[in-house]
Amino acid sequence: MSRKVLALLVGIDHYRAAPGLRGTVNDVTLAEQFLKTRCPEQDPSSIRVLRDQEATRTAIIVGLRDHLGRAGPGDTAIFWFSGHGSRMAVPAELWHLEPSAEMQTLVCHDSRSDGVPELSDKHLSLLLGEIAARGVHLVVVLDSCHSQSGTRNLSRALPPVTDIPLIEALLPDLLAAASRPPAQYVELAACRSSETAVETWVDGRYHGLFSWSLISAMRRLGSAATYRDLLTAARCEVERYVSAQVPQLAPASPGIADQPFLGGEVTPSAGGMRMRRVRRDWEIDVGSCHGLLADGYDDIRVAVPGPEVREARVVRILPERSVVRPLGWEPDDDLQYPVVLSRVPTPAITVGVDAAHQPTLDLVLAALETAGPAGGPSPHVRILGPDEERTPELRLDVPEPDRVRVSDAEDFPLCDDLTGVARDGGRRVTAVLEHIARVKRVKALTNPVSALADVVTLEVVEARPGEVAAPAERPPLLPGADGVLRLQYRREADLWVPPTVFVRIRNAGDRRLHCVLLDITERHRVHAGLFPGAYVAPKHVGAALYGRPVELRLPAGSVVEPGATTRDWLVLLAAEEEFSSSPFELPPLDEAWPGRTRAPLVVSGLLGRLGLAAVHRDAGTMEGSACDWTTAVVPVVTEVPGSVEAEW
Repeated sequence: MSRKVLALLVGIDHYRAAPGLRGTVNDVTLAEQFLKTRCPEQDPSSIRVLRDQEATRTAIIVGLRDHLGRAGPGDTAIFWFSGHGSRMAVPAELWHLEPSAEMQTLVCHDSRSDGVPELSDKHLSLLLGEIAARGVHLVVVLDSCHSQSGTRNLSRALPPVTDIPLIEALLPDLLAAASRPPAQYVELAACRSSETAVETWVDGRYHGLFSWSLISAMRRLGSAATYRDLLTAARCEVERYVSAQVPQLAPASPGIADQPFLGGEVTPSAGGMRMRRVRRDWEIDVGSCHGLLADGYDDIRVAVPGPEVREARVVRILPERSVVRPLGWEPDDDLQYPVVLSRVPTPAITVGVDAAHQPTLDLVLAALETAGPAGGPSPHVRILGPDEERTPELRLDVPEPDRVRVSDAEDFPLCDDLTGVARDGGRRVTAVLEHIARVKRVKALTNPVSALADVVTLEVVEARPGEVAAPAERPPLLPGADGVLRLQYRREADLWVPPTVFVRIRNAGDRRLHCVLLDITERHRVHAGLFPGAYVAPKHVGAALYGRPVELRLPAGSVVEPGATTRDWLVLLAAEEEFSSSPFELPPLDEAWPGRTRAPLVVSGLLGRLGLAAVHRDAGTMEGSACDWTTAVVPVVTEVPGSVEAEW
C-alpha cells in the first residue's frame, strides 16, 4: 500500500471573543495549494481545512484524532495552525513541566467564550503524541505568537489567561501522559515563546510572515530540502521585514529535523518549468503557488535554455500556471519547451518615514525623486504613502534638524545617524538608503522554480586545531533552532581567538555548475573573496579560499569583549553556465557616496545579468545564453561568549 500524506490546516481570522486577524485563511489556502502541487497523487480528502467558525476547539481536537488519526506507519501527517496564540498559567499538578509557570496556547474560534478554554501546548503535545506513536512522520507548523514549544502584528497575540485552569478542564488523561517521554515529531514555529508573530501585506494580500516565508522556501529549495534547510531559508526571509521575530525548529539537535520535508519518500512533481501551447495562449506550468509573485512586478521573463536567447514575458499569473507571451520569436505549437527564469522581480525596497523635522525630510524626499536614471525617482527605494497598509522594510526617522536615522522594520539602527543633510541636499542619505536596498536585493535573490535547488549545497565545517586543509567529508555544522549558525571566540591565555571554519560547496548533480560565494557583512559590504567563481564538477566538492581555514572575526576597530557580536550572510550562487561575480559586489556602507558606481564593463552569464539588475540601475539587454540557476543562504553570527547574550 502506498504512503499517505494527511494534512489538517487551521486558519482563523474571525473569533467569537477575540480581535480578528486578516491573513490566516490566506495562509492555509496557500499551504493547501502547495501540498496539492507537491503531492498531486494524493486523494483530495487527505487535506482537511478548518477556516474561521469551523475551527472550534472541539473540531480541531476531532480533526487531530480522527483525520490525522487515519495515518499509519510510514505515512506523513501535517498539522498547520495559523491564528492567535497566547499563554496561560500552569496548573499546580503540572508545575514541573514549565519552569516559566506559563503554558503556550492556541486560541480556537470559540476560545474565551461560553467557558471554552484554549488549546494548551500540553494538550497539543498529547494529541500529537498519539499520532506520532503509531510510526507516523509528523510535521507541525505553528504561525501564532508565543508559538515555540507549542503553540500573529496585526500581531497574532492575545493577553495571557491569568486564571489557573483546573486540571480536569483540560484533557482527562493529560496528567498521566505528562509523565511519559515526549513523542518525536518536527515542529516549525513562527517565533520564540516570548515573541509575537507578524502578519503583513505581501503578494497582494495579508499573510502571516512566517507562513509565507516558509512556503516560499519550500517552493524554492525543492523536495530534497530538510526541515533545517527550510527553517534557515524562512528565517532569512522573515529577517528582511522584522528583527524581533525568530522562527524556531524543534528538535534542534541532529536527527529527524535533517530529513527531507514530508519524510522524503513522497514522489514530488517534476522539477523545472515547461512552456506549451494551450488553446490560444502559451502557458508555463508554474504559478503563484510555486513562488511566482504577481504583486507589483510587471516584467517577469522566462527563456529557453541554449545559446540562442528566446524569451517570453509573463503576462498573467494564476495559482497553478501562468500565461506568457514570446518576445520576438515564434514557438512551434506542437512542441513543449523547457524554460528557466531569466528576469526576476527586483521591486523597490519600501521605506516608512517619521519626521519631527519636516524640512530635513523634504530634502531627502526631493533627493530620492531625482536619484534615478535620467533624473527620475530612485529605482531602489520607495517611500510608503500614509494610507498604505503594509510593513516597511526600512524606516527613516528625522528626530531633529539635519539629523536622519536609518533603521530596519523593528527600529534597529543600521548605521550611525547621518548629519549634514542640508549641506549636500539629502544626497548622502539617499546613497545610504539605496546601498542598503541593494544589499537586501542581493540577499533576497532567489529562483522559485529551479531543478538545481536539490543538488547544490553550502556547508560550513569545523576547523580543528592545526588543520590547514578542508576535509572533504566531515559533517557540516548545523544551525540552531532559529536557523542561524553561531560561532564563538575562544580564550587562549590572555587573548581572544576568533573561530575558524572550512566552507565547502557540494555539487551532488550530474553536470558541472559554476558557483560564486558571496559574503555579506554586517557593515553592508558584498564581496566574493571566499570563492570568486569556478566550476564545481559533478559529484564533487569545492572549497572556499582553496581549502584554507576561513577566519570569522569582529570588524576592524571593534572591541573584543564578552557579548560582542557580528553577523555575516554567506550567499551561494550556482548556475549551469559561467557568470561574473562583479555585478554583485558592493563596498562597505561608509564608502557608499552619491554617484559612485561599481557596474562592470562586461557582464557574463544570466546570473551576472540578474545581479546587475538587482544592484545597479539598469540590467541592459540579455547577452549570451539562458541557463538554470539557484541560490542558498547560510546566516552566521560570530560572538564573544560572556554574560551578555546576543540576540539575532
